[in-house]
Amino acid sequence: MSQQRFIRCSHCGLPHEAESTHCPVTGKRLEKAKPRVRPKPPPSEEDYSWEHSLHPWSHDEGGAALDPAQLDAFIGQVVEDKYRIEALIGRGGMGAVFRAVNERIRKPVALKILYRGWDRGSESERRFLREARVASSLGHPNIVEVFDLGHLDDGKPFQVMELLEGQSLAQRIQSEGALSEEEALEIAEQILSALEAAHERGVIHRDLKPENVFLVERRGVTVAKLLDFGVSKMVEDQTLSITVTGVVVGTPYYLSPEQARGERDIDHRVDLWAMGVLLYECLTGVLPFNADNYEQLLRKILTSRPLAPSRFQPRINPSVEATVMRALSADRDERPRSAAAMLDMIRRAKDDLRRSKRPPRPLGAPVDFGETLPDPLLDLRTPTVTIEDFDYSTVHEDATEVSDSFVGDDIRVLIHGGATKAEDS
Repeated sequence: MSQQRFIRCSHCGLPHEAESTHCPVTGKRLEKAKPRVRPKPPPSEEDYSWEHSLHPWSHDEGGAALDPAQLDAFIGQVVEDKYRIEALIGRGGMGAVFRAVNERIRKPVALKILYRGWDRGSESERRFLREARVASSLGHPNIVEVFDLGHLDDGKPFQVMELLEGQSLAQRIQSEGALSEEEALEIAEQILSALEAAHERGVIHRDLKPENVFLVERRGVTVAKLLDFGVSKMVEDQTLSITVTGVVVGTPYYLSPEQARGERDIDHRVDLWAMGVLLYECLTGVLPFNADNYEQLLRKILTSRPLAPSRFQPRINPSVEATVMRALSADRDERPRSAAAMLDMIRRAKDDLRRSKRPPRPLGAPVDFGETLPDPLLDLRTPTVTIEDFDYSTVHEDATEVSDSFVGDDIRVLIHGGATKAEDS
């Protein structure tokens, strides 16, 4: 995790350098922000969080931490005579992710193993297998790629994915605070492109959050990858077989009002709401809805409107803010009609932002006459210079000097276009 570079000022609301001790706007002493604490999910919801990187909350929500010795036992094993496990790179409450190598083609991969709740036919196993099949079927550059799926000798299910090296969006926000508008919109554009592909195939993610967006740096460009389709839902599946009546599916902070009400007829617009929450958090460094406990949080989502992002970032572009607030419409009919429509709004906002930040011409900067002014030489005629006929018989030579025969002392030059004459004496 990268070192924190900025802190959010509680006095003026603006970001300052992390080493600052006083607010440069108000002069008041700065207090270091406390790390965000997430409330526990409702008791009826299974913990199904997957991370590619270690997190401080990587333990079982039930209380017992994963035994490192048991996880270390996987290292060195060869799965299906092909994938050699090399190291643990992440763990969650119910599973772990290892770095492995496909020894047949020498390709590094990530191998995810469901460590708890893996009994055949269990809900956890169904979610795990669904995640792999959905991600593999979508085949989008901004969705983590799944190569293989299977079971260990003892029955634990595993999936083989592309190895991602970088950090989650949650880690980026936690370490650096609010992102720049340009970076936030670039990430949102990529994730919406992934959601558009999923929605076209009838797949609703239902658990979009910064922990499920992984950032990879490739040739100086940040590539966002959407993870974890384990709680995804097919549009035509109206039975919600992966849950039971009254159980909320998803992460509380990113739940849409219809999810918070436990409605059964949710559609792709729950992902657009979550996208609005995610973008809000990227731009401001804070969540639009927060509370001390789960019940209060749901009440806020259902009965209140979030503060405009400009309350935290006064200089935010109006087009960017309008896009976020429309995605956070409590009435889903007022949200963008599709991921493609919201993607178009994001791209227009990027254009508006680019135009608004075009720097003025500095004083003394050279002017491009070819674009801004007509060529000043177009209306000027080049003067024609001629030498008049000259009578060399009038030249008197000095016998004491040597002179060239072709040089005269009284050559008169006439510049056409004017009456000025010049004489050389």
